[in-house]
Amino acid sequence: MSNGYETMQLMSVCAILLTFLLYRKFEAAISFGYILCGLTLLVSMFGESNPSVTQLMPVLSSPLLSIHVVTIMLSYSLLAFVMLNGITAIILRYTRTDCHEQIIRLQIISHIILYPAVFLMAAGIFIGAIWANVSWGRYWGWDPKEVWALITMLVYAAALHPASLSSFRRPMFFHWFAVIAFLSVLVTYFGVNFIMGGMHSYA
Repeated sequence: MSNGYETMQLMSVCAILLTFLLYRKFEAAISFGYILCGLTLLVSMFGESNPSVTQLMPVLSSPLLSIHVVTIMLSYSLLAFVMLNGITAIILRYTRTDCHEQIIRLQIISHIILYPAVFLMAAGIFIGAIWANVSWGRYWGWDPKEVWALITMLVYAAALHPASLSSFRRPMFFHWFAVIAFLSVLVTYFGVNFIMGGMHSYA
């Protein structure tokens, strides 16, 4: 899991695993799993897969790398499910008139999924900080990936506080937020890797 190709492959596996975990309580999980798995495999085709076996860079040889990447990819997969849930709710809102209960149910499901997603994101950042200290001698260096991972976590954490932020009690606001907020995930992964650079640009 030392490059974008491998992490996209991992995310497709995470999507399948989450589908098996969610499909009994969440009917759309199977469809979402197929969509997410297909998209990640398609994106991985554009990545570079080097068939030759080469020695990993020393910084990538830590077992913390695997734990860090798996944790973050699980979080991204859950957030992708929330995003697809939001798209489904928006489509229902503008194509059907008797869908209020379905939209509320989708909001409840997304809210439940958000808790482990944000927790895994925070855990991934924490594990990454430990790995950074072992590899580079510092826990936090304001690298673009670190900054955007923190931004993404804070953005989604806001949705977990409907008591303080009353807008999140409104189902359609929540679903629009879920769709738009996923842009922060895309920036964190693709934007940093291919545009901003930094110490994580190899990932």
